[in-house]
Amino acid sequence: MSKNLIKFKEFNPFKKKLEGQYLIEASAGTGKTFTIIILYLRMLLGLYKKNNNTLPLPLTVEQILVVTFTDTATQDLCKRIKNSIHILRKGCLKKKSKYKIINNFIKKIKNHKIASDLLLKAELNMHNASIYTIHSFCKKILNFKNYEIYDFFSNKKIISDELILQQRASINFWRKYFYKLPKKIARIVFSYWKSPLNLLNTLTPFLSKKSKPIIKYSVKNKNFYTQFYKNLKYIKIIKKYWIKYKNNIIDIITNSNINKHIYNTKLINIWINIIDLWSLTKNNNNYYPKELYRFSQKTLISKTNKNIKIPKYILFKYIDIFLKKFINIKFLIIIKAIKYINQYIKKKKEINHVMSFNDLLVILNKGLNSKFGIKIAQDIRKLFPVILVDEFQDTDIQQYNILKKIYFNKLNNIMILIGDPKQAIYSFREADIFTYLKASFEIKNCYTLKNNWRSSSTMVNSINKLFSNRSYPFLFKNIVFHPINYTIKKLNYNFIVNNKIKPGITFWFINKILDINLYKQKMAYTCAYKICKLIILGEKNKAFLQKNFKNKKINISDITILVRNRFEASILQKEFIKFNLPSVYLSNSDNIFEKQEAKELVLLLKTILNPYKRQKIINFLSSTLFNINWFFLQDDKKDFYIEKIINKFINYKLIWEKQGILNMLEKIFIKDTFFYKINIINNFTEKKIKNILYLGELIQKSCINIINCNQVVEWLLQQIIYTDKNILNQQIKSNFYNNKKIKIMTIHKSKGLQFPIIWLPFISSNIIEFINKDAIFYHDRKNFKLILDFKKDKESKKFFLEESLAENLRLLYVSLTRSIFHCSIGISNLKIFNLKKLNLYIKYFNALDFLLKKKNDISNIEFKKILDNLKNKDIFIKIIKKNDLLKINNKSLKKKKNKLLFTSQINNFFYKNKVIFSFSKIKNQQTNNISYLTNNLKYKFLNTNEKKIKKTQYNFPCGKQIGITLHSILEKIDFTKKISRKFIKQELIKKNINSIWHIMITNWFNNIIKTPIGNKKIILNKINNKNKKTEFKFYLSIKNLFSSIKYNYIINKYDLNSFKLPTLKFEMIEGFLSGIIDLIFLWEKKYYILDYKSNWLGNSYIDYRKKYIENDICLNRYDIQYQIYSLALHKYLKYRISNYSYDKYFGGVIYLYIRGINNKENKNGIWETKPSFQLINELNKLFI
Repeated sequence: MSKNLIKFKEFNPFKKKLEGQYLIEASAGTGKTFTIIILYLRMLLGLYKKNNNTLPLPLTVEQILVVTFTDTATQDLCKRIKNSIHILRKGCLKKKSKYKIINNFIKKIKNHKIASDLLLKAELNMHNASIYTIHSFCKKILNFKNYEIYDFFSNKKIISDELILQQRASINFWRKYFYKLPKKIARIVFSYWKSPLNLLNTLTPFLSKKSKPIIKYSVKNKNFYTQFYKNLKYIKIIKKYWIKYKNNIIDIITNSNINKHIYNTKLINIWINIIDLWSLTKNNNNYYPKELYRFSQKTLISKTNKNIKIPKYILFKYIDIFLKKFINIKFLIIIKAIKYINQYIKKKKEINHVMSFNDLLVILNKGLNSKFGIKIAQDIRKLFPVILVDEFQDTDIQQYNILKKIYFNKLNNIMILIGDPKQAIYSFREADIFTYLKASFEIKNCYTLKNNWRSSSTMVNSINKLFSNRSYPFLFKNIVFHPINYTIKKLNYNFIVNNKIKPGITFWFINKILDINLYKQKMAYTCAYKICKLIILGEKNKAFLQKNFKNKKINISDITILVRNRFEASILQKEFIKFNLPSVYLSNSDNIFEKQEAKELVLLLKTILNPYKRQKIINFLSSTLFNINWFFLQDDKKDFYIEKIINKFINYKLIWEKQGILNMLEKIFIKDTFFYKINIINNFTEKKIKNILYLGELIQKSCINIINCNQVVEWLLQQIIYTDKNILNQQIKSNFYNNKKIKIMTIHKSKGLQFPIIWLPFISSNIIEFINKDAIFYHDRKNFKLILDFKKDKESKKFFLEESLAENLRLLYVSLTRSIFHCSIGISNLKIFNLKKLNLYIKYFNALDFLLKKKNDISNIEFKKILDNLKNKDIFIKIIKKNDLLKINNKSLKKKKNKLLFTSQINNFFYKNKVIFSFSKIKNQQTNNISYLTNNLKYKFLNTNEKKIKKTQYNFPCGKQIGITLHSILEKIDFTKKISRKFIKQELIKKNINSIWHIMITNWFNNIIKTPIGNKKIILNKINNKNKKTEFKFYLSIKNLFSSIKYNYIINKYDLNSFKLPTLKFEMIEGFLSGIIDLIFLWEKKYYILDYKSNWLGNSYIDYRKKYIENDICLNRYDIQYQIYSLALHKYLKYRISNYSYDKYFGGVIYLYIRGINNKENKNGIWETKPSFQLINELNKLFI
């Protein structure tokens, strides 16, 4: 981006004579759609070019190509253009109009009769107008039979997305490359992904990229299988060198000029201890501790002050060599899987004669760059001599290349690209701001619109001031902020409270350093209180909106709150309940046709309609809906089951035809015992079945007149492809003008809309994206190409974080510019502790910080001074005082006479709305720890070559329902008595689990209760019922709100297991922390916690050794579980036992991995710990 900055001239849509290519930057509220309509009308009337032009004048609606990016935008624009044509036609007939702009047209038109006829023709023909999405435009061109590219397109069906194909490809890749892996490699692969779907989740960000990225550090011709063994060799060598040379490390580093803040003795010793432990451990994990890079020679040089007295040592050089040679096999698998899936999908689409929407772009792009390209482009220009592209900032590079190939450097044709780079916020949909920047370099005629027609003068002035606080407020120098003018009319637009005109922006400043969770909690409370107060003032006629000196009382529907996601919306809505403020969240996209079940149902219905296609049935039943594992079945049994299922599917088809689709689905998912058992084993949730049955109900109602079952499937497909967006839009429209609720919506959904009053309560917490991905995507700053870096080097991190911050700045701009009268912003000097390390790459983590602060790490006093300097008549700073918020309980809430606001009692709110948290809830919020999913696909690593498989605890089915059943049995048995086969068989039948397993389970459980456990040789059959308590339920009452930061600090300080693991992240916790302990028992005067785990770790007792169990405990974050359980038992015993002491009475925690218990090795399947008293004592302070 080194080219000189582009100079933008003001664009007058009515006067400018047009030829060639134009880029028009239309800032928010400057009349982008209005400009498009004016240009469209001029072209219809031939008022757009000098007389010497070679274009046919005037143009028809078929000749003016308008490209937008959504179906909704296409429909909306078409309506508005048609309406404008009608108004102008009426003006021509009367030779006058009440609209100023129409009168301008009338003056320019020489023959009003001819103009009126042209407009009438256009109005009547608008159904044929060439207003398309980019995909529908490509489809239209590809439909022309006179091009060879038609052969690529003809007779092909368009599919909505490639998800189903991706799923199949992922399963095939899994089978092909993972089934026959040696166990030591399979174990590592399994630690990354538990199933093909887990793998696909990792691959999705890579597969979604429309343009192929350039891999920064090429790993071509690297085989992950071979690389695994190479890595083992490199690990063995570096361990040897470490053990040999490590003793001199501390002396060499401490005697150097290295940064001692980072390399202090305490940290160096911690790093060395971790590496020591690794170097002495014999394993095949293909892993090295991240601390090793601390002793790389390159790293040490970079951390040495002024490169004087650099710590140099042979070991450091060896580590450099090791880090360069070692390649993480995960990245090699990802690269291989991406290539395989793309090739698989391409092949399947050719075989099945289908294509995706993106393929339309690919085919046309290829055609334009083929030997027929010049002819195709010429024909397109003849059909559409003019093109107007709306929302150009949302274009990707492929779309731009198509437009460029057709219209670039063609003076006899017109291409007008109109958009706003400051509003490019859809990168998650592959919209690319760098495409816009590239176009701005390549197009000579760059213009801007300078008048804001939306917002009040105070609002426009405040936005101008805020974004003029930086020379380059959008980070990239080529996105220039041009201060916008307000119109004279908007001088009389005011927000008035207590007879005072309010500024455009009010910053509500919490004068305290806070973490994000506490900031959100306080700001949600403040937001609710201030809105409540404002509505009360409105009811008293003391708060109103003024338009042209006419006052309108503030209504609750005038207020809109913009958030990032539904989690932020839920925080607000909890506070609104306290004030009885009604609200609606408009960005809820829970549309039944968007859910996975809808796509799975299509597959099911298609399979039922073709029940004799054996391979299709096998593929379907192996897919995500039923996930049947065929590999345990012998060949003859497999044939038997498939024949049985084919017969069932034939019967289902008859039920569908005679009784309807809903009856058929009820038969499959509720009444049929065969599939019912599969559903239980696969952990079919009630919600999933409800969704499928609800879809069946919708289909039955909507397709009542459709007899052909194939047409019913086609209807469902259409809903998935098209209706999902329409339903959501209808939902938003139906609630949009609701005058009894506060509107809450995401920033992304708000784009293009406008609201009287906006609140941005959480904008300070809108921080840059974390670098916790498998790889980094960023754009080259010179050629704008997409780069992919698996190593995540310093340059890549810097550019990635810059792009993340730049998008946050654009999100802030979009948020602020939705407002007509006023915007309230919640702001605080946040301390984001877990982002401090990113200071190496970027100074600012938040858009507001970037705009306001000259440096990131400043005190509250300094921040307050910055805000005070910003203050003027258009921007106000209000410090939130503690006393202000205390008034809520004794003043504001007494105003219950206002029936509109206060319709329910709130005295018992505290008790009725207490939140109950658990270990599972905390665990489920973790995204940086590999979740341990129990799923039949995990059996892919089992040896299934034997024709007869002996029933053991290792091949007994897995899954949530299986785990619940095993726990239930262990809960019911009397340890002192031998377990009977009859009892086990009855329990299995109750739970719809095949009773053929009952003998194995009886023997297995009898072994468990007589096996000595742990260091104390605890034997369960020696514990009578008086000395044990099963399913011990507890509630810990939380003293004050506490965040993940506080909890992390305690557990990392006092628990070595937690210290090794990633930082926990969870929202602010309040209310109760609850849980259920499987078993508490007394042994030798001490109380123990025992937790049963049915997790599958492998197909041999060896797989349940302590080190493998410890790995599983880390993966599942059971450290949190045993900490909470230990605290609960500690508090209980302290209450029940006089003279209680932790060391005397608390024995410890035992995790019993029951699949690992056997007679051969008593140590397997057992893991025990006793948390330190310091840990329990510190955790205890968080609770009452």
